[in-house]
Amino acid sequence: MESAREEREEKETARLEAFSDGVFAIAITLLVLELKVPAGSASLGRTLASEWPSFAAYLTSFATIGIMWLNHHRLFTLIRRVDHWLLVLNGLLLLGVSVVPFPTELVAQYLGHPGEVTATAVYGGSFVFIALGFNGLWRYASSRDRHPPLLRVPHDAPEVLAIHDQYRVGPIAYLVAFVVAFWWPNVSIAMMLALAVFFLIPAKVKSAGS
Repeated sequence: MESAREEREEKETARLEAFSDGVFAIAITLLVLELKVPAGSASLGRTLASEWPSFAAYLTSFATIGIMWLNHHRLFTLIRRVDHWLLVLNGLLLLGVSVVPFPTELVAQYLGHPGEVTATAVYGGSFVFIALGFNGLWRYASSRDRHPPLLRVPHDAPEVLAIHDQYRVGPIAYLVAFVVAFWWPNVSIAMMLALAVFFLIPAKVKSAGS
């Protein structure tokens, strides 16, 4: 009986991961649709160079979505089972992920032109939402109040605490990048790309003696 229950829980978790992977894949594919081939021009090189905001927005969003997928996968190597509210929180996270192509297009069109502040602020705001979504999902899954637990490991295991420490940075850092967008849009974009690199690095697990 216990084996059948565990098998059912593993299957439900795998279904959630498969659905989430599909959303990440669609969102990251839609990004490339925003890159347009320039119309006929006497200087294709100059025209392509003028499209740098599109390339910058694409690179930042592709890196961020790809790294978000990587982090989502890391979390679910520790999450053994799902419940109703975890499904809801995961859905909210995917809502943020699926919206990313829209603010990416805003930045691609308006960076360097009137309206760039609003475009960059919307872009940064979407990542604040996603950072909060990741934190909500992880804090709920790893809470000691979940009975039976949702994790494969204890709630105070070193790898769990390491993710707590790393994710604590996300909402604050993305909020700072969001605020910076109102004065220096280019700097805000660079900060968000730097944050993507930060979350690419696995959370540092501290040894019991450290």
